[in-house]
Amino acid sequence: MEPTEWSRARRAGPARISSKNQVTLPAAVLRKLGLRPGDPIDIVEEDGEIVIRRHRSRFDGVIGTIPGFTEAVDVEASRDSWS
Repeated sequence: MEPTEWSRARRAGPARISSKNQVTLPAAVLRKLGLRPGDPIDIVEEDGEIVIRRHRSRFDGVIGTIPGFTEAVDVEASRDSWS
């Protein structure tokens, strides 16, 4: 990210925690990261800071490397090959 784009995204202003513990993230930051409503994220504490990361499944690195292990599997269609 170029410095001007990065600083523009960082200057979105302070976020506030609602009474329901919700935080609205700046739209510019989400667009830059390609995040959309419903996308899973991880929120962790590291060295006294809150860190938000795109959620990565432990299977992300495996999908497509093992024949037959893909994101979508039609179990009914595969059942015939099990016999």
